[in-house]
Amino acid sequence: MDGFRILVPKTDNPPAKVKDKGIINLVKAGQAAYNSKSGELLLLPEGASALRNLMMAVAGDLQSNGFQRINCESDDAIFSLAERYVREWGELATAYCEGRGRKIRIISWNRDEPSAIVSCRRAANSLLGSLNGGAGVKNAAFSFAEDVKESDEREFVLASRCDAGDIGARGGFFCASCGDVKLPDSPLDFTPPQPGEDEPQEYPADIETPGADTIAGLCDQLGIDVRRTLKAMLYIANRSDGSPCAVASFVRGDYNISISKLSKWLRRERGLTDLRTAGKGELRELVGEVAGYCGPVGLPPDVVVVADLSVKGSRNTVVGANRPGYHKKGCCHPRDFDPPIADIAQLNAGAPCRCGGSYEPQVLRECGSLTVNAADDGMNENPRILSYRDKDGAHEFPWVCRGTVSAERILIASRAHGPGEVKTKASKGEL
Repeated sequence: MDGFRILVPKTDNPPAKVKDKGIINLVKAGQAAYNSKSGELLLLPEGASALRNLMMAVAGDLQSNGFQRINCESDDAIFSLAERYVREWGELATAYCEGRGRKIRIISWNRDEPSAIVSCRRAANSLLGSLNGGAGVKNAAFSFAEDVKESDEREFVLASRCDAGDIGARGGFFCASCGDVKLPDSPLDFTPPQPGEDEPQEYPADIETPGADTIAGLCDQLGIDVRRTLKAMLYIANRSDGSPCAVASFVRGDYNISISKLSKWLRRERGLTDLRTAGKGELRELVGEVAGYCGPVGLPPDVVVVADLSVKGSRNTVVGANRPGYHKKGCCHPRDFDPPIADIAQLNAGAPCRCGGSYEPQVLRECGSLTVNAADDGMNENPRILSYRDKDGAHEFPWVCRGTVSAERILIASRAHGPGEVKTKASKGEL
């Protein structure tokens, strides 16, 4: 054989049954092959080199932000490593990152939830700094979006924009004005502006609305903007003794309830679990004949009521009158109804962003996640708590930040809009 050449089988033919442009460009550039039967991306020499460079760059940036770069291959092994050195080295020995196959794993132990969030954000900022410029990849922009879970776990999802049908695709939202990315259940700390905020307050009055048992039907019948209505969603949850409890949740008419957010609020604030949709008979027994006409004024006292941020400050709104065929107009918050206000709505298309722009639907490629939770909250298969002694006594690390980043999906995302490349900085040592 004369000399040595790297296998780079470039082709003009895209792989069969593949829509993902990132995979198509990798295959056409001779950096990968694709097994459509198993859904496996097979990296060729140039693709493997690009992946290795990417993982080296990301891990190097994590290391510069306090995550010790190791090679253990399992969380149990990382715990064993940390346990050996935490007494002597303290917090220096509680945060780690390593490469496993085509993924980067991150784990740190922290004294409390705030410090765990700090650790999580440090990892997130390192990843974003690495991927969006710096030592990162061209032709793709990455963001973190928090996803609300019913448990105390907090999850931050690493994502880039993509097309429907791409590997790792899921629904989300994007603000073109500031570039912020959110998931349907992402937390919102921004109260939407209300229509008619400067109008004089009307007074509640019952109006007959036969057959208007949906928001769309109500708006058609009265000729009003959907933002002038209140949507009620009724559920059943269990008390600590197992008995059923009716839950009435309210959002503005153009929003929908997030089951994850509502479940989390009910568990934390009211001790209620097992939220579920109730049958008509069960609701009739607990609330009365209000299906389609439920409102926040005049509900039975044993019904748990909560309203979304989108309800706050609503003025001259139409709400259910809690009797079939009737609604109330001219209702104002908090004058006429004042339930607890919480973030319990899903994001919707056109929802306002804090920057002044708005969120529009966007398909996102999930490339990894960071989670924060208590080590003993039942979320971990093998909860582990690190501790050591110093001049102040025993210190525990009961909160855990864990992360998994798919270098393969990041590589695919980097090729989705062109050949791209992975830029690397000089880095000592190996991943």
